[in-house]
Amino acid sequence: MYAPSLIRYGQTEPLPEPRMLRAGPLTMQYEHGFLRYIRLGNHEVLRLIYHAVRDPNWATAPMVIEDEIIDQQTDSFHVRYTSVCQNETVHLRWQCEIIGEPDGTIQFNIDGEALADFQRNRAGFCILHPIPECAGQPCTLTHPDGSQTVAPFPEGISPHQPFLNIREMQWPISNDGSAVLWFVGDVFETEDQRNWTDASYKTYCTPLSRAFPVLLQTGDTIQQSVELRLVGSFANPLDVEPNPSETALGFESKTLPLPVIGLGANPEALTDSAVHLLKAARFHHLRVEVNFQHHDWHGTFRKAVGDAVLLDLKLELVLIFNQLANYELYSFLKEPVEPSLVYSVTILSNFAKSTPATLLHEVTSPIRQAFPDAQIGAGTNAFFVAVNRQTPPLETVDFLSYAISPQAHAVDHLTLMENTTAQPDTVRDARHWTPNVHVSPVTLRPRFNPDATSDDADSTNNQMPFSTDPRQMALFGAAWTLASLKGLIQAEARSVTYYETVGEEGIIQGDFPSAYPNQFVAEAGMVFPLYWIFRFVNGFREGRVMPTTSSQPLKVEALCLQKDNKAVLILANLTDEPQTVSAPITRTVVVRTLDESSFRKACFSPESFREASGESLIPENEELLRFSLPPYATVFAEWEIRAV
Repeated sequence: MYAPSLIRYGQTEPLPEPRMLRAGPLTMQYEHGFLRYIRLGNHEVLRLIYHAVRDPNWATAPMVIEDEIIDQQTDSFHVRYTSVCQNETVHLRWQCEIIGEPDGTIQFNIDGEALADFQRNRAGFCILHPIPECAGQPCTLTHPDGSQTVAPFPEGISPHQPFLNIREMQWPISNDGSAVLWFVGDVFETEDQRNWTDASYKTYCTPLSRAFPVLLQTGDTIQQSVELRLVGSFANPLDVEPNPSETALGFESKTLPLPVIGLGANPEALTDSAVHLLKAARFHHLRVEVNFQHHDWHGTFRKAVGDAVLLDLKLELVLIFNQLANYELYSFLKEPVEPSLVYSVTILSNFAKSTPATLLHEVTSPIRQAFPDAQIGAGTNAFFVAVNRQTPPLETVDFLSYAISPQAHAVDHLTLMENTTAQPDTVRDARHWTPNVHVSPVTLRPRFNPDATSDDADSTNNQMPFSTDPRQMALFGAAWTLASLKGLIQAEARSVTYYETVGEEGIIQGDFPSAYPNQFVAEAGMVFPLYWIFRFVNGFREGRVMPTTSSQPLKVEALCLQKDNKAVLILANLTDEPQTVSAPITRTVVVRTLDESSFRKACFSPESFREASGESLIPENEELLRFSLPPYATVFAEWEIRAV
């Protein structure tokens, strides 16, 4: 039997219990030492105030809280705790204090001491600003010398820091007032985290123009303070509109094409049962990386060709060149492959984060000759930031490509779900350069660290690599995938590629049990819940998308598809709490729910789950359908479209 926590999010540890705090007119959520969702009424003022220690590879050291004391009053609070940040190299202890006053002032103080010698890229505060409330708003910046400048929070994704050299910042949060952040102990600057598909702007300590990493010696100390205060007149502290108990869906009249959807290759041999399941999901293409830095690239490529033929898929080739690109391409083109099998070729470099013009000049023409029907593209194998800061020349290629992972900066459940809202912004901005945007691959965790300056600590034989996430096999993974797909599709990406075929980073476990049974609890033959997202969506290949809007996109998301006389609405609960959803659908639908009660059937008897007769749901007053979604559940509602 799978415990409810394993079914929901792939881990046995319970979720941290959030506590709601109030500082006068401000409400917020206190969780694991940090303040989240600081709101004035229903207006989000700040997304998160937190502190972190980043090592020379920009990895964040995990934090353990000790001696936590919370003194909570009706309109104020006082929190004190000790936290220890430690990984293979970092070891630092913080003494922390958070004070919330009845007038809406919040002060967060940290006093750190290095418990060992180590190097750090950053140690101290970060503040996240929400995109919807801040984008386009003017911000008054006070600099360390007392001078002031005014600049807006960027609406398009800013490739570089929009705000520099900050001591204080002030921006409007209502018609009558503003929020002010005041920093002590370091100089701050702001970056647009949508470059990494984080749904926030981040104001952080220590300008990147200063040399890093910095050596901290045992006994060295760090003191910082952040103060948030309100300026102006505000409503009574208790005049807060309650959160609506129901999420309302809306539908747009204009439909969009459904992009082609692919899957990443995996070195594991595909058995008959795996082939049967993967073919039933009707993907368009199989992604394979041919990295000429690896001596075994020939075998990787041949395996992928065989898998593509076996699965009746096209090939998405990603060619990653070294400095002898002409020779490497010559060697590659001697490999036997039917040219019509190749759907696309992405040209990348091991020596640049974004495809350089010189490489495109060398290899584009012979690749076109070898694969005349294939699309040729450029871009990056890493985050959107690489192409935003150095956009490759696109005059001689057909598309731009970049990868997505929601865990560049944080790994908690809330952040991952929040970050699905930033993915469409990257497609929107990329479409300013070319209408043909490919997102490949999309993974829960980054496959590698593009900013590492040294090797990360090796995983032991019984420890998962960082690229593996146990939420892949849980309901959480399906809900996240649906929210991600909806955003990328409605932003009009032309091609998207997710995950791998089998294994811990795939959509099914395959015929071998998990290699990390204590951390990734998946049995041989298991179908992961996110498999069902693709199986239903790809059932509408070459169909149309009816764009949806959600009144609470951090709680519930939806994707609606139609083809011929059939339609499906896929709903995902992005939270650990039950949700109710209303949709303006005027006909009876057949509903299948993927939740804790159906988990075993969906994962271990997939055909019986798909073929089982769903439950009929009848609209209320012939106007509205109301759905109940258990925690992290996905609902598939199908109906036939009446002929006009």
